[in-house]
Amino acid sequence: MYKFIVLLPVIFLLISCRANEEREISYPEAIDDTQRKSDTLQAFDLWQDRYVRAIGHDQFYVSYDEEDNTVSEAHGYGMLIMVLGESHLGLDTRSVFDGMFHYAKAHPSDRNPAFMAWKQIRQADGTMTDYRIGEHTGSATDGDMDIAYALLLADQLWGSEGTIDYEQEALTVIHALMEATVNQDEWVIKLGDWVADDDPVYGQASRTSDWMIGHLATFYDVTDDERWIKVSDRIIELTTSIQSQFSPETGLLPDFVWKEGDEWVPVEPEFLERETDPYYSYNAARVPWRFAEGYFKTRNEEIKQSLERMNTWLKETAQNDPSNIKAGYTLSGEPLASYTDMTFIAPFAISALINDDHDEWFKLLWEDMTMDLGPDETGNYFSDTIRLLVMLAMEEAASPLISLTD
Repeated sequence: MYKFIVLLPVIFLLISCRANEEREISYPEAIDDTQRKSDTLQAFDLWQDRYVRAIGHDQFYVSYDEEDNTVSEAHGYGMLIMVLGESHLGLDTRSVFDGMFHYAKAHPSDRNPAFMAWKQIRQADGTMTDYRIGEHTGSATDGDMDIAYALLLADQLWGSEGTIDYEQEALTVIHALMEATVNQDEWVIKLGDWVADDDPVYGQASRTSDWMIGHLATFYDVTDDERWIKVSDRIIELTTSIQSQFSPETGLLPDFVWKEGDEWVPVEPEFLERETDPYYSYNAARVPWRFAEGYFKTRNEEIKQSLERMNTWLKETAQNDPSNIKAGYTLSGEPLASYTDMTFIAPFAISALINDDHDEWFKLLWEDMTMDLGPDETGNYFSDTIRLLVMLAMEEAASPLISLTD
């Protein structure tokens, strides 16, 4: 297992012994620790009952739709949930985690076997078949980033002396991520292993939900590969630029950005997924969660400032009522929908914890996240998953399995 050590670079100027104690977050007094743990356990049980599927004698995967299909993004989420569930909730999840690992290995990208193929379709006989675009499967970068990070967590929790060498498996994915999914001219994270740097449409584009600053800090820490620092520096640089030029009032980021001439700008509608690709929609909605994780791991002030722009705007726009948060916004703050969605609420709960001024706001967000927990709750895979991941991310920030230290 690694003893996580951080070296010098500016983005990861982590805190000394005194500040290392401050990395542990504190919850507002209004949220009782016992109740918080109970809520998180209830969300875990609900999620596992609804979405975890067994296949074969030693594999598990996460169902992401009514047909029980899956994608690597969901699989990475599942592996994170399992290892954090045992670490912070006292559950026995290792066999399911290992089964998820075996499933990922059974469905490699045919472009790079270190990665998981991005989608599988459940067949009538219960088997899973890789979905192909043309002749290839290909990867989705976010899923593999989470799989690698989950394996590092597993190494810290269980060690790597058993049947799976979690540490080495993580390093294999991390090295492949750098070589196959980072544009090393621009130092941006690409969409997957199917994107060539010189691709005229996708080669200089990035998905903001892949901007996992905490993961990148850890990848640097375990590899000493300073190229990960360049990627993180670039993310912060692009975030500051986008917020200044395109969302000065809101601080919101778009789902996707690309390079147009010499400038990085929001993409056009239907660039890859939907009409809302240039706006704060279902990809960018994860930014407050991922950036908050990154802040608690690195204490980088620029990350905190970027989050505060979003936090401040959202509190005012929602009038301190989480039910007023809409399911997406333009970068200027116009709602994209008349309804709300937990995907857009939960990430702001962990983001609120970066500043004690948001204690009351956090309490309201938590109450909204947990008011309907139970088997009769009507949810969906994505919002249920994001809610649980945020809950577990808060537990990990407060008592981390992986700590970066001087």
